[in-house]
Amino acid sequence: MTEQMTSDRHATWLELFFDLVVVAAVAQLTHLLVHPSGLHVAAFFTLYTAIWLVWTSFTVYANVASERTRTRTMLLGMLGLAVMAAAVPEATGAHSAVFAAAYLYTTGIASQGLARSGRMVMSWSAAQRNAGLLPWIIAFWVDDPRWKLALWALGVAMTLAGALLVGDDEDRMREFRDRLRERSERSRRGTQEFELWDVQGSHLGERLGLFIMIVLGEAVLQLVTAIGEVEWGWAQVGIGLAGFGLLIGLWWLNFRFGFDEENQTAPRFLLPAHLVVAVSVTLVAFGIGTAAEHATAPLPDLHRWLLCSALAVCLGLCAAAHRAWWCLAILAAPIAVAAFGSQVAAVFTVLVLAASTGALALYFLRRTATSAA
Repeated sequence: MTEQMTSDRHATWLELFFDLVVVAAVAQLTHLLVHPSGLHVAAFFTLYTAIWLVWTSFTVYANVASERTRTRTMLLGMLGLAVMAAAVPEATGAHSAVFAAAYLYTTGIASQGLARSGRMVMSWSAAQRNAGLLPWIIAFWVDDPRWKLALWALGVAMTLAGALLVGDDEDRMREFRDRLRERSERSRRGTQEFELWDVQGSHLGERLGLFIMIVLGEAVLQLVTAIGEVEWGWAQVGIGLAGFGLLIGLWWLNFRFGFDEENQTAPRFLLPAHLVVAVSVTLVAFGIGTAAEHATAPLPDLHRWLLCSALAVCLGLCAAAHRAWWCLAILAAPIAVAAFGSQVAAVFTVLVLAASTGALALYFLRRTATSAA
């Protein structure tokens, strides 16, 4: 029988402390895009997903374990994530073994923590059993960084696919619980009983929202730092104002119509959407910071494509989630700038993106006002 937590609760101080490591991880990941090659871009997406999967596992662990959450488990996970973040700059080179070992370690810690809590996660199986660990293990014997990264990408893809396919299938979860029980019977610890447990929705929504807040905070920091390091002119002021307005728009759209405590979307759909939005906002943040450095000159092609496509994905996901289909026409502006903006000054690129974000926000404001009337 599925157990469900009946009382709402908020993130604890321990969970908020745990989230601090995300700040370091996001900052390290964006450094991969400063002078990007194809390998660096692929590494950004793969390593970001790996770090996010670990963070998600501990978030789900704390959510489901609730009062049974162990401080030592969370702190050990935080340490592992910090090692992963520190290894990011050389994750495909000298520190590849460290990054992979830390990923396997933290995944095991989260899974073991859930097992000790006696609760089986129903709606996000990746926290309980990671389906993509084998490629990471094989990669220890691969020297070519491209093939190593390909194996890691396969591993995280398998993990995400496994979580999406299994979902809240009670029969499969019971089968997994029976296997754990058999394993316990063969060990010296004796038999451990497991309850099938679902996530507490408002707590998960709050935790996902806090992650986006961290990423937006990093965006504000990058924008302020970039503006502070260049000589001010009309272009720099324009980027500063438009960039800040764009970030306000993303904040409003995300927390008014995206990740909040009232979001009741099933975790196996909500969590992948959160990953897409988190990566997109991170790329937008990096792109705005880069634009401030190139204010009157065109953005480098790869940076322009990453910035514009990331915003288009973020806005498109928001529009599609609320069936605002005609709003998808707004995406034509960032896509056009990405495709044909090689001669456009960075300030105009940011202005167009800010206008697109504002247009979508204005539509939702009007729709909300009409519904209220």
